[in-house]
Amino acid sequence: MSNKNPNTSKIIEIAKQKSLDTEKKVFSTIKSMIKNKKVINYNTVSQESMVSKSFLYNNEGIRKKIDMLRNEQDNLKNVINHKPNTSDKSKDVIIESLKFKIERLEKDNKDLKAALAAKYSEFYKDL
Repeated sequence: MSNKNPNTSKIIEIAKQKSLDTEKKVFSTIKSMIKNKKVINYNTVSQESMVSKSFLYNNEGIRKKIDMLRNEQDNLKNVINHKPNTSDKSKDVIIESLKFKIERLEKDNKDLKAALAAKYSEFYKDL
C-alpha cells in the first residue's frame, strides 16, 4: 500500500537548502576566479565549482553575474590585445604575408572550382 498523502515538506526544505549552499559555493568560486584573474564563462565556472552548467543557466542571479563578468572580460581583452608598440615595418611585413596568403587561397579556390566544373561535366556526360 502506498501513502496517499506523503509528507514531502522536509525533502523540499532540504533540496532548497542544498540549492542555496550550491549557489553560495558558485559565488565564492566566481570571487576567487576574479582575484586570480581567470577567464569567467559558464564552462570554467562549472569546472571550478564542480557544479553542472544547467544549474548555472537555470539560476537567474548566477546567470546575470556570469554574463556581466564575461562581457567585462571581453571588453578588457580588446584593450589588452591592442599592441601600440608594433612598428610600421612589422605591420608592413604582416600585411604582405596576408596578401600573399589571400592570393594563394584565391588561386586554390579557382583551381577547385575548375576541378569541380570538370567533374560535373563528366558526370552529366555519363547520364
